[in-house]
Amino acid sequence: MIKNYLLITLRNFKRQPAYFLLNILGLTIGIAATLLILLYIQQELRFDRYHSKADRIYRVNSDIAEPDNAFKWAVTQIPLAPQLKADYPEVEEYVRFIPEDRIRFSLEDRFFFVEKVFVVDSTVCEVFDFEFIRGEGRTALKEPNSLVLAESEARRIFGESDPIGQQLKTQSDRAYKVTGVYKDMPKHSHLIANAMISSNSIEGIRDASAGSWGSFEIYSYVLLREGADAATFAGYLPDVITKYVAVIFDQFDIKIKYQLMPLTDIHLKSDYQAEPEAVGEMGFLYIFGIVALFMLLIACINYMNLATARGGKRSLEVGIRKVLGAERRQLVGQFLSESVIFTLIALLLSFTLVHFLVPTFNSIFEVSLSRTLLWSPSILLAGFTIILLTGILGGSYPAFYLSSFRPVTVLKGKLAKGSGNPRLRQGLVVLQFVITLFMLASTGIIFDQMQYLRTKELGFDKDQVLLFDLEGRAARNKYPVIRTALLRNADITAVGTATSSPGDYFSKQLMNVETANGSMDERGVDNYGVDFDFFNTMGMTITQGRNISADYSSDSSQAVLVNEAMVDRMGWSDPIGRKIEPDPGDSSRVAYVVGVIKNFHQRSLYEPIEPLLFRPRFNNSRVHVRIKNDLAGTIAFVEQEWAKIFPNRPFEYDFVDSAFMELYREDQIRSRIFTLFSLLMIIIACLGLLGLASYTAEQRTKEIGVRKVLGANSGNIIYLLTRNFVWLVALAAIPAFIATWYFMRQWLDTFTYHTRMNYWLFGLALLMTILVTLLTTGYHAIRAAYSDPVKALKYE
Repeated sequence: MIKNYLLITLRNFKRQPAYFLLNILGLTIGIAATLLILLYIQQELRFDRYHSKADRIYRVNSDIAEPDNAFKWAVTQIPLAPQLKADYPEVEEYVRFIPEDRIRFSLEDRFFFVEKVFVVDSTVCEVFDFEFIRGEGRTALKEPNSLVLAESEARRIFGESDPIGQQLKTQSDRAYKVTGVYKDMPKHSHLIANAMISSNSIEGIRDASAGSWGSFEIYSYVLLREGADAATFAGYLPDVITKYVAVIFDQFDIKIKYQLMPLTDIHLKSDYQAEPEAVGEMGFLYIFGIVALFMLLIACINYMNLATARGGKRSLEVGIRKVLGAERRQLVGQFLSESVIFTLIALLLSFTLVHFLVPTFNSIFEVSLSRTLLWSPSILLAGFTIILLTGILGGSYPAFYLSSFRPVTVLKGKLAKGSGNPRLRQGLVVLQFVITLFMLASTGIIFDQMQYLRTKELGFDKDQVLLFDLEGRAARNKYPVIRTALLRNADITAVGTATSSPGDYFSKQLMNVETANGSMDERGVDNYGVDFDFFNTMGMTITQGRNISADYSSDSSQAVLVNEAMVDRMGWSDPIGRKIEPDPGDSSRVAYVVGVIKNFHQRSLYEPIEPLLFRPRFNNSRVHVRIKNDLAGTIAFVEQEWAKIFPNRPFEYDFVDSAFMELYREDQIRSRIFTLFSLLMIIIACLGLLGLASYTAEQRTKEIGVRKVLGANSGNIIYLLTRNFVWLVALAAIPAFIATWYFMRQWLDTFTYHTRMNYWLFGLALLMTILVTLLTTGYHAIRAAYSDPVKALKYE
């Protein structure tokens, strides 16, 4: 029987090749897109799960509440993790990562910048699984001044030679011995280190209990013992605050709270500042999951519509087989087997297509999907589910509908062609249009928000500002020389320095700040150092008062500037002259507010503008260079001048605008992926419409001939064949736009600053869908309208 089912299926495919190819193409595209989405979701969900003890590893985060401010940090104090191990037997081990960002190393007469360097405890391999290819991970970082490198960094610096035992020197002439090389950390890691330095090298943390309980600067991880309850352990953390931390912060009415976060939750569930890598968002995974379901749903709808619409083509076959003794269950089995075989072919084509598309997808969308995941149990299970949903459920209605034909009616030729339930087909088409319109309108709103992020007035001019760093005190001391050299170029209009830059983080420091009523209160103040030229270089506006002095002589310790958010925070009606004591323990050191800077966005538009204080500082590491015209030529000029002043140092640079937009990198990637799948969804829907339009024109062939003989022109015929589809689009717009408005409003609200919802995008989505529908169905309508009516009247 199965052999017979297969032979009949192949014969039907051969008899209607156009129908077969149209359906297989739509289903293959839908399944392939679904598999790509599932790969992306799988990639996001597997962050940090490659560690064998991942279920027992937790990071301690800090929630900090000041009297008039609150913030959440992914970092804690240096002594916290070792103290937790000493006090609580639930902690089996701990490891701390202290970010050093990037360090310039030298090897003989060569220099290398290494990004993402961390100072870590020697216990790192007791907690995490890092595969060492040279050296022994558990002992490599026990000795002071030891260093381990990621495989790619070791190859870049040492080539094919053995790095073990080699000495790398920093710009301060400190030597580190390479004691190990580990495989590059997978991209699905919430923290990626290209180099790790032994914490025993740093005097301030060589003693496990050393370090200040008042300074938050490291990532602290604890490994709980097997069987230890994380919730119970988390209940001990308030006691740690009471015993070690409250004595420092209670006097300033600052409340600290530790939060225990599972390692595998960090990437998708963290909303903490100072994350070492960009984090994902669980909400987007739900959205992409819904999109994947939409893809399959539209593919199923196409199949069901075309199968039932063409049921009349097989009515005679059904009638004859029933007369010859075929039972309905056998006919149902025949049609379901056709559907399953059809889906299986599409699934195999989809797996093959995705296998070859993954590298291109990774390159275009800057993600790191692994082709090996395609053969993982979860994806294979998804493939099996697709066969069930699409092959069996999608084919069930056509199977039961086709097998229900009465043989007497069929053999008398009384069965209406394409009969069945036209209302159901129309309903399914409406559902297709609802999904398509929702995706189109949502894509437009997402792009509108991304454009808003790129073009919103940020309070500074981010365009054509070159950014580079002066590493080390010796390099910073040469800043006047390089500034003079750069300003000789007419295309360089300004050069300024700071300890931070828009898009970067900054330091927070406890200071005594004068309140509106004249008293001095302790406040945590975000601040960084700037020189006289910084505000002019960045196009920032001084709204009150003045800039710091150009020679720094009178302002080096007695002048500060604040932004408008700081003025609002303190309730100052007249901020000029307000007193600030940078060191609460030394009231003799006093600074005064000399100017107010117009608010600007230091961080992303997800976050509100923070109160900021700017200190005069002339030897800053971050150099900002504003370029007027010839960008490429000016960069070449800067490189030449750099080589003259720093002949043994490589020149590395960035631009402020690109560095700032990195804050939205994950959003941009997700929006591009969302757009791709929106387009694919439209293509799949169009393939279904193409088949239905062909069927409609074919079924009304004789009607069209009669109408033309009676005087109907081609325009009337085209209108007749396309109007129903346009009405279905209009009907679908109502639920589609209600859903779009609801979900997109929630998404926009995740940004502190966002564009308003532009309703003309809804109209644009509707217009585009109508145009695509007319183009898709119009071909067959035009062909039918201009056909010879004589041939039409001879049809059947």
